[in-house]
Amino acid sequence: MRITLFIISIIYCLNINAQDLKKHRWEHRILIVKMPSVNSKEAQAQLKEINMSQEGMIERKLVLYTIIEDDFIFMNYENCQLNNKGKVSKKIKKILNSKDDFEILLIGLDGGIKLQQNTVLTKKALFNKIDAMPMRSNELRRKQQKN
Repeated sequence: MRITLFIISIIYCLNINAQDLKKHRWEHRILIVKMPSVNSKEAQAQLKEINMSQEGMIERKLVLYTIIEDDFIFMNYENCQLNNKGKVSKKIKKILNSKDDFEILLIGLDGGIKLQQNTVLTKKALFNKIDAMPMRSNELRRKQQKN
């Protein structure tokens, strides 16, 4: 219920724009969560996992597109703001599996699909997947060298 109220309350504060995933290339990893509604069991579980992971999302340069039917809501954790909402593009619809009501898609910094599944993705599994990526390993190495 809290998650539903959270999403509904923020929708009113957003600007409407079409999403452009190209703008994220080399800047952000993209997590796309497609759900039939925010009230579905999978959606509630996934949103709970994400809401418990904000610090890790920032650390791993993740942005989130939540897709419900033909609409999306975009969240950039780096500035802790929902930046916009709008209609899902045909390009995104092509990469999503249309027969699945619930789907998770992870796109890497290079724009490639790194994970696609139709079950809830735990924060541990998400972070392990990202942390095993070569670019993330380089990020961690550079961070250790600075310290």
